Parts: sequence; structure tokens; C-alpha cells
Amino acid sequence: MIGQLRAVVERCNLALGMVSGLGVLAMGLILTYEVVCRYFFNAPTIWVQETSTYLYMWTMLAAASYTLQARKHVHVDLVIDRLPTRPKALVEVVTSAVGAVFCAIVSIQAYEMIAATVRFGKVSATPLRVPLWIPQSALLMGFVLLTFQFAFTIVDRVVELKAHGGRGGASA
Repeated sequence: MIGQLRAVVERCNLALGMVSGLGVLAMGLILTYEVVCRYFFNAPTIWVQETSTYLYMWTMLAAASYTLQARKHVHVDLVIDRLPTRPKALVEVVTSAVGAVFCAIVSIQAYEMIAATVRFGKVSATPLRVPLWIPQSALLMGFVLLTFQFAFTIVDRVVELKAHGGRGGASA
């Protein structure tokens, strides 16, 4: 069961990681378009700022779980890398548990925010009138996937701890 869930989450992470890369490219292109329109043709757009803000939200939040899966999140290497294998795994279990709890709480809050947004039919206060549940969904999706990814990290480190038994050997 956990293997199937992990496979689904990892596929979602990879897909969102790729989509996030395309989102960054799209942001660069539309911001360049805005600069050209504004400064060369004196014709600023009304949609680029809002669109690039939403793209930024989606790219950063959607790619966070992929980044954690790939073990590329920022962490304190200076201290952690000097620890033996067992204490290193224990620190990762504790920090991942804190991360999972935090992400789960944010996920619940994001769900409640989106539900209220949908219930009241909120849209952006701009000419685009974007339904706000669309950009807000990035928060929910990103943090739900992060919660699962932290849980998988905990499982992996616990398995690693059991495999090493009581040994506290040097880190690899």
C-alpha cells in the first residue's frame, strides 16, 4: 500500500517539477514581453504582473515536494554531514516529523481557505477576475505532497535505522 502511494506521489512530484520548470520559462518570457511592450512601445500590459505572480506561486509550491524527494532542500550540511549514520538518521526523522506536522497543518488551513473562497465565489480584484481558488490550490497541492514526502523520508530513515541496528558507524 505505501509503495503504491509513494509511486503516485513520486510521479506527481516529477510531473510538477517539470511543469514548474516550464512555469519559470513562461514567467521569463511574459516578463520580457512586458518590458518590451512597456519600454519600447509605451504600451504596458494589464495581465503580466498578476499572471507572473500566480506562475511564481505555482512553480515554487508545486516543485517543493520534488525538491525534497531529490534531497535538494536546504539543510545544515556543516553539522549534519559530520554526524555518524545513526544520529544523522535520527535527526532526519525528527526534523521530517516536524516538517510533516507543519505541512499537514498548512494543508488543512489551505483546504479551509479554498473552501471559503469557492463558497463565496472570490475572484481577484483585477481586470482578469481570476477565481482565487486557482492560485490558492498551489498551496494545498504543494503542502499535501510535502506532507507525504516528509512521511516517506521518515519511513526511509526508520528502515535505515533498523538496518544498522545499534551500530553508530561513520556516515557514508
